Amino acid sequence: MSWLRTWQESGARRELAALNLRLRSALDLPAPSPWLQAAVDQHAAAIRDILTLTSGVLGPIEIAGYANGVLDAAADWGWRFPTSAVKPDWVIIRLLAACSLASQPSTAIAAGLPTNP
Repeated sequence: MSWLRTWQESGARRELAALNLRLRSALDLPAPSPWLQAAVDQHAAAIRDILTLTSGVLGPIEIAGYANGVLDAAADWGWRFPTSAVKPDWVIIRLLAACSLASQPSTAIAAGLPTNP
């Protein structure tokens, strides 16, 4: 792996970690929720399929690009980051899924293997 790719991946991971923190701080949930985790897992599987089928690569750079695309499309439809606690909507769940995917080890991502026990 070249130093440039490593640097880009590091930046993409930082961007997604910041997005994850921002999203989770906006959620109106007192504790981790099984239904939210199930929804995030389903969205993560869809994102993994989309990126694998379209680009053949599933790394932090591609996932960050996908998340930015979701943010751009959502903004075009009038979606804005919540300013107070909210229930998770499709956009929030999709973005949380992208962040979750990027936090998984690369080999598990590429193979489509579960990484959380």
